[in-house]
Amino acid sequence: MAINSRANRNPICVVLCERDETALEAALQQLGNTPGFIEIRLDYLPAHQITLARLAKWIKLAPNPVILTFRRKVNGGEYEGTEAEQIGILKSILNCGAAYFDLEVETVENFLKGSLESLKTGQSRWIVSYHDFQKTPADLNSVFSRLWASNPDVVKVATKACRFADNFRLLDLMDHPRPAHTGLILVAMGELGEYSRIIGPSRGSFLTYASPEKGRESAPGQLTAKDLAEVYRIDQIQPDTKVYGVIGFPIRHSLSPHLHNACFQYFGMNARYLPLAVPDLSDLSTRLKWFTGLSVTIPHKVSILKYTDFQDETVRATGAANTLVIRKDRVEAYNTDLAGVFGALRKPLDEGIGRVTLLGTGGAARAAAVVLRQFHCQVNVLARDLEKARVFANEFGFSFDRLSEASNFEGDLLINATSVGMSPQEGETPVPQEAIRYRYVFDMVYNPLETRLLREAKGRATAISGLEMFLGQAARQFLLWTGQEPPLEVMREAALAKLRRK
Repeated sequence: MAINSRANRNPICVVLCERDETALEAALQQLGNTPGFIEIRLDYLPAHQITLARLAKWIKLAPNPVILTFRRKVNGGEYEGTEAEQIGILKSILNCGAAYFDLEVETVENFLKGSLESLKTGQSRWIVSYHDFQKTPADLNSVFSRLWASNPDVVKVATKACRFADNFRLLDLMDHPRPAHTGLILVAMGELGEYSRIIGPSRGSFLTYASPEKGRESAPGQLTAKDLAEVYRIDQIQPDTKVYGVIGFPIRHSLSPHLHNACFQYFGMNARYLPLAVPDLSDLSTRLKWFTGLSVTIPHKVSILKYTDFQDETVRATGAANTLVIRKDRVEAYNTDLAGVFGALRKPLDEGIGRVTLLGTGGAARAAAVVLRQFHCQVNVLARDLEKARVFANEFGFSFDRLSEASNFEGDLLINATSVGMSPQEGETPVPQEAIRYRYVFDMVYNPLETRLLREAKGRATAISGLEMFLGQAARQFLLWTGQEPPLEVMREAALAKLRRK
């Protein structure tokens, strides 16, 4: 995947949305030596606290260049005053020493009659911004024409990504002609837009916005400054950087970026691994060959096959793929879940297991089914959809029933191959506690590390965490992509560090 070069600087902009001056000053001091920019959202503060003296003090406290944003509520901000009051306050602080002011295009067009000249009296530069919190408009060119008309230093477009393809639509605008002196910020908001926040600066976006910590986001889909700097190292992405990622939806729970990026860094590889929130595979199908390798997770492990040119025997055995290796001329499909299942179940398989209850009929369940059939286990497949359970069970020569009948089964091993209990629904479990009548319970969910199912299995069965399968399949993926055996201790520590932070 080709990535355009950019100036050698840190593009991360930490956004502070504190609601009083005391909290803001504390937040500025807590930033320490955070690189990049700082955006202070003045519209979150009481209007009487926005004075020239206070701004000069805050900017002196800030370790980096400051962007001041004072957005009206009708345009997605918090300030409830009129445009005249908004501009009056801005004019009173023009000489505070800020690097940039951010003003929405609506105020520029309405109150300022399309011109910034009356505000260009200090040393600060101007960002004129457009926001759409509902969608990414079909006609983005007309949006840019509006923004450029006022002759700003930087134009910003932030729209909600309703499809993963909206990332591409926005970032492709980097290649469109524009005034030579004008910078560009492009942001696709929401979970589907996280790709734009990571890749944007390497494509030419002036900066990318970040929260100071999880839970303090100023817009949906915002990543933390720590993750952008340490996990993705976005300031070091180069034109020849190889890009990998994980396709799925939802994808926020995934630990894969932490594992694979840690391994790339360990080996000094010029590569990055990104979360790709893709509800509809057609949004990505025409751009698969932009990537060097991809992981595939729920719900695409079977449907991805129609976009591949070669299928390994592991895929033919399971009917599903969780790994794509992308060559110049073809997309190859593999299933490393088999390696993960073998690794996680090594002890019970070595001891010998006979009766197994398998919950689910998806791609992960298929990997488990192949392994269980190989060891001649007697398997009962349970699913909410009885017809899906029947079709699945008949394919592998197993028995089947409804998931609601789980309390009627017992045996040597219970496997949860569904997503029930996965973050953020940690309080859910696929079966009631009284249904846990097994020697072993294996939950393929790895986030959280200890699911409700595993907690309730304590004292009843030996618990096997989904992290073991996850590490096994990820290690095999890394080997397929790079030809290098990954350091398992690095992978494990990266996963545990992320889970501890959570």
